[in-house]
Amino acid sequence: MSILVVEDDENKRIQLQRFLESVIPNEDVIFERSLQSGVRKIRSDHFDLVILDMTLPQYDLSSDEPSDDTHIFGGQEFLAQMDRFDVSTPVLVFTQFEVFGKPPNEMNLESLNGNLKLEYPTIYKGFVYYHASINTWKIDLRKKLAELGFLQGGSQ
Repeated sequence: MSILVVEDDENKRIQLQRFLESVIPNEDVIFERSLQSGVRKIRSDHFDLVILDMTLPQYDLSSDEPSDDTHIFGGQEFLAQMDRFDVSTPVLVFTQFEVFGKPPNEMNLESLNGNLKLEYPTIYKGFVYYHASINTWKIDLRKKLAELGFLQGGSQ
């Protein structure tokens, strides 16, 4: 089985990578850092799961380039592209934000979750809220992975 992770935040990516290695050490995990590189990868390769950040840069940037192309709803655009190209891989959103956008287009995480369930009912499998200093995200992600058949019980 293989997992595609689309995540641009270095610390979040490292924490997620360590967690995945500890709970499913034999899985093939591929990391992409932007909306476009993630879309290219999901269209060209087969994955059993996508773990997707919601706020993503449009394109990959080097570490010395300023990031001014952040797409607040990049994860939603990623899901739209999967739908457009008939990619049916299950997707978990993994985000550290509780509110997206700015008024009048502001949306909280629960509203976004409801919208994604309605728009992408066959591929969207929910979200995990990440917080760097609180480990509840590990419990939540473990539960989601178990629901999707990646784990056989146990605890972190």
